[in-house]
Amino acid sequence: MLRLLFIVIFLAALIVFALSNTDLEPIWLISFGWHLSVGTLALGIGVVGLIFGFLTGWVGELRQRSRARRSEAHVRTLESQLVELHQRLDRLQTPPVAAPATTVSSPENRI
Repeated sequence: MLRLLFIVIFLAALIVFALSNTDLEPIWLISFGWHLSVGTLALGIGVVGLIFGFLTGWVGELRQRSRARRSEAHVRTLESQLVELHQRLDRLQTPPVAAPATTVSSPENRI
């Protein structure tokens, strides 16, 4: 929200500057020349700068999102491995249930 406020203030200042400087001036870029107002030039450069900033921020955000997705998948894998290891540990720690002892009486023991 704060970022949007700064953008609106920046664009408002650029628009006021562009409306205040409407006199046509010769503008040269290397060997190309044209007549343009300084305000329009400043407004155009500001808008191009904002677009460039948005694009670079968007690319960085895409990288962060892909890293977050990979990390979440890795966490899910590790959690499933942890559950499996806990189950194996529980199986190893529980004592085996002994079968009830049955006494077989043999004919020799009856005497």
